[in-house]
Amino acid sequence: MRSAAELAREAGFVPAPAPQGREYTLPDRRTISKYFLRLYCSATRSQGNPDRTEYVWLDEFCLSDDQQPPNDEAIAAQRSTELGRLADIFRGAHQVVVFCHEESCDHTRLQCIWGQRLFTIPEILHAEKVVRLTRRRQDNTMTAKLFPTTGRAFRLQMQHYAALANKWHLYAIFQHTINAGAVPWQVAIHALVVEAIRRDEAGDFHDHKFLGKALNGLLPRRARLSDLGNSGWNDLAWLLELNQGFYNAASLAAVCSISEDNSVAWLGKPIDPAAGNERLEPVVTAFPVSSDLDPPLTIIAGETLGLRKHLKRDASGLYNNEEIKGLKILSWWVAVVLVLISSILVGSGNLKGGLTLYYLTAVIYCIVELLASTMYLDREGWVFLEDSLWGDNLEAKLGEQDNNLRTLTRWGPF
Repeated sequence: MRSAAELAREAGFVPAPAPQGREYTLPDRRTISKYFLRLYCSATRSQGNPDRTEYVWLDEFCLSDDQQPPNDEAIAAQRSTELGRLADIFRGAHQVVVFCHEESCDHTRLQCIWGQRLFTIPEILHAEKVVRLTRRRQDNTMTAKLFPTTGRAFRLQMQHYAALANKWHLYAIFQHTINAGAVPWQVAIHALVVEAIRRDEAGDFHDHKFLGKALNGLLPRRARLSDLGNSGWNDLAWLLELNQGFYNAASLAAVCSISEDNSVAWLGKPIDPAAGNERLEPVVTAFPVSSDLDPPLTIIAGETLGLRKHLKRDASGLYNNEEIKGLKILSWWVAVVLVLISSILVGSGNLKGGLTLYYLTAVIYCIVELLASTMYLDREGWVFLEDSLWGDNLEAKLGEQDNNLRTLTRWGPF
């Protein structure tokens, strides 16, 4: 849509004010689609193809009959159903035409805006024949040309550029489609989920409303269209539950961030793929449990752990450490006695002396709490200590900060 709209703007088209919730009105979508079809027909004519009848499916334009009211709920319901089966629509297409408005773009590189859309994954993943529609400048005039190729060759080229950019999850997706035996479903499904989330955010869709619909039909087991709603996270959780025999969802949960929206049935998005974290192992175990109705996904001993970068002092050190229990009791009783004396002074009419003693008691008690907190570290949660800063003699350095950390219990391989 964005590339077709750019064609229309170059031709002098001025869109009407956008309606609420959409970028273009329905009549403007029809007009924009005409500019794209003219470009496609001109490219077909330049190759000397004979006149023929060709049926074209324009994804993302959400077109309908002229007589259909633009705000009719039937349009939204029809489009929602189409989105859930796009993978089947493009799998059955005779050929898939790939296009962006950038000059001399072959659409296989990661910089191409066509490859940043969520639904280009189901569009191209199983296409048998691909036609690259590319604009080139010739004699100061933009012309369009078609470059037909096989779907396998097109995906091989995209796989090549994914490897050059160290996008190994994208590399695994194309490797799985080209040679399914080379990549197991566990790896392929994980890569599909991560890439779908990345493309959705690249298109500025951070609510991931269509995440489940985009993946439906790409996984071994698909959901019924009636089971897919308006929450992409909930749809994703349902798809992963349906595919428990092929994918351990704990592998995804192990690399997910904390969700910012508690209304969804999933954690936050996975961490961005990068060199060094492709082989993160799950710290939880998931398996299906037999049930008379719906087999739920059960996660055993799962816990989301926050990881801090820095040590911090224990603000409650006076109360959390047994070795200064005597100081805690002494401070408490001294404070109680001073508060009683202050109350007596206030009751006897010496208001200024009583309030001053109240204030001094609070100040002294806070100073004692502060001094105790400087002696101890907060020992709750997880902290990452970089080896280049702390070195090998970790216990001695931690012991200087907190006497309780002079002797540490080691866990895991060293």
